[in-house]
Amino acid sequence: MSREELEKLTATKLRELAHEYPEIEGAHALKKEELIVAILKARGEPIKVAKKKPAQIHEIKKHVRELKTEKQKLREEQAQDRKKLTQLRRKIKRLKRQTRLMAGVKAAKAKDATEEKAS
Repeated sequence: MSREELEKLTATKLRELAHEYPEIEGAHALKKEELIVAILKARGEPIKVAKKKPAQIHEIKKHVRELKTEKQKLREEQAQDRKKLTQLRRKIKRLKRQTRLMAGVKAAKAKDATEEKAS
């Protein structure tokens, strides 16, 4: 089975497949992508990690601003669509966490780079 075929399987099916390989321990706690990588390693196949292009912090913040205006419009309309408001609030929260995480990684890389130059 190729990686593409493995990606089409559900996590449950991947766990069942992972139990066939004694090298894979704790398959029940692994996520789908981790299961695919573990199965490929157990088979000795090359692992190609598909990386998504990371979004830039400014793009995410722009999206947060757009969501905030949408949220404000919903509140002003007095429609009180609680479900939609909750979805917007959670999405904004998730995006803010993502920007903080990205900023932390960026700061750590900058710190490492300055330490290397100092050495």
